[in-house]
Amino acid sequence: MKILALYLGHCTTVAYMDQGNLVDCVSEEKFDNIKNSMRFPIHSIEWIMKKNNLSLDSFDKIAIVGTSTVFYDLHDSDVLSIAEGEKEERFIKKIYRFVDTAWQSEYKDRLIANMQLARYRKYYPTRKELFLRQLGDRLGIDIGKTEQVKFVDHHDCHAYSAYYGLRQEDRSDALVFTLDGQGDFSCARVYTVRQGKWEKAADTWWKYSIGELYSSLTRILGMKSLEHEYKVMGLAAYSEEKYYEDTKREIFDGLFWLEDLEFRSRIPSYAFDNYLKERIAYHRFDNLAGAAQALLEELVLDWISKAIAQTGIKNIYTGGGVFMNVKLNKRIQELSEVESVHFMPSAGDESTPIGAAYYIHKNYAEEPNSFDHIYLGPEYDDRSIEDFLNDQINDFDYEVEYFEEIEKKVAMLLSDSKIVGRFKGRCEWGARSLGNRAILGRPDRMETFFEVNDRIKQRDFWMPFAPTILDQYADRYLSNPKNVKAPYMITAFDATEEGMVKFKAAMHQRDKTLRAQILERQFNPLYYKLIEYFYDMTGIGGVMNTSFNLHGYPLAATPEQAWFTFENSDLEYLALGNFLVRKRIVTRSDEKR
Repeated sequence: MKILALYLGHCTTVAYMDQGNLVDCVSEEKFDNIKNSMRFPIHSIEWIMKKNNLSLDSFDKIAIVGTSTVFYDLHDSDVLSIAEGEKEERFIKKIYRFVDTAWQSEYKDRLIANMQLARYRKYYPTRKELFLRQLGDRLGIDIGKTEQVKFVDHHDCHAYSAYYGLRQEDRSDALVFTLDGQGDFSCARVYTVRQGKWEKAADTWWKYSIGELYSSLTRILGMKSLEHEYKVMGLAAYSEEKYYEDTKREIFDGLFWLEDLEFRSRIPSYAFDNYLKERIAYHRFDNLAGAAQALLEELVLDWISKAIAQTGIKNIYTGGGVFMNVKLNKRIQELSEVESVHFMPSAGDESTPIGAAYYIHKNYAEEPNSFDHIYLGPEYDDRSIEDFLNDQINDFDYEVEYFEEIEKKVAMLLSDSKIVGRFKGRCEWGARSLGNRAILGRPDRMETFFEVNDRIKQRDFWMPFAPTILDQYADRYLSNPKNVKAPYMITAFDATEEGMVKFKAAMHQRDKTLRAQILERQFNPLYYKLIEYFYDMTGIGGVMNTSFNLHGYPLAATPEQAWFTFENSDLEYLALGNFLVRKRIVTRSDEKR
């Protein structure tokens, strides 16, 4: 069975599955260079079809993430026609009153279904109507061919992506947790999987969303929600417990609690912004971040512990945007009752089309196969890179040299404390650099941190960089008593004493944790080989690895995007395929300004 799966929303993404194997997954931002692009993913779909020599008729199923009415997103004028002005405002208020009533009613499911009735749909089409219209308009799909198009619940997508993507050969009973801002009227779920049979154990209504609270605080602190929550997490460690506990007590006490395995809040999610605005005066920004992080960890750890106690299942999987919080994930893996834990890489909504493809294949064909890696995006051979460079290079500004084994040359530059952009092989899917689209540096020099931050990335001062560490040396640098696998940079570890010395530039300076990618050879042989060379030269079994992009732009996927980053920063070396490009003159950022 061939499946094309689409998520259209924040960071629109498309996945392709063939015979139960995940073949491709790419976000539209990789083509339009707009971070978290919400545009219809026409370029992603066309890339998948061209790469695999497919037409739209080639797909047995087209899976669409989401089943509910659209009334708050996708406001692109060429996609959705909505009522304007007071009419729209009255409608939104009516929706809020309606869902409040629905939650209180024993006929909740029937009332939710009634939201699809014409009196609401005259303003907003259902998600199904919206997607069919887009598929028809943008792709020429026969919208009457409804058997080809299937809609999959948002949280089912999060759950299936984590479980089927990560389980490998493990068929033991599992608990699957999903947690995000909201999707299809839910914000958190607990599933049990026993002998392959799925059951929903708990489902939290969307208006009790701890994820929305964290996003609200991100906005109130002057940052972008759905993008900068990681900055709040990084900032939280700079607050001392004796201070953030006072803030937590004054602002958050009694706001959230658990009823069985479902979250509750004293006020609905859509009121969090006003609630915070009225209360944050005279509280320091780092204490606010620390209080929110502490509240999140308290609630989620209690939630997971209670689910384990009720079910007796200690093998867990997690999906959904809240589980992008690596400090939370660190606390989860340290729970004594957790025997094994699997965190979905890049667990935000960009992961949902993977789950949609797994869901369709499981329910319409057979058990799908787990993915072995997530290098699922575009790649470019040396011939196409050479053609690109011939159009860009002039002899005065650049030196270009071809290396049959460029990994050794890059390792030599890193050992000599140079910073190198690496563009090699298939682009990583998701938010993390995993070595193929990476800016690499020597991790034992703080000068590396400042050089990358000040001259290339220009990020907030409190944000750490991260390391890639070879699996054979990980025990020397990381405290990992449960031997948690971490190939996707989605959890954190305490640094050992040696780790604090060897990875000081790739470590959170306050709490001494490392958001490490623990690299196994089969996962990325050439990148592994590069770090082996670096170890032979320096005795350090890892490198500093940060995403190949400028702040505010997505991870580079194409030679053009890599060159844009190279040209608009003080990055001196670019390893583009097997070609090494060096600027003859590098102007320091402070001199530019």
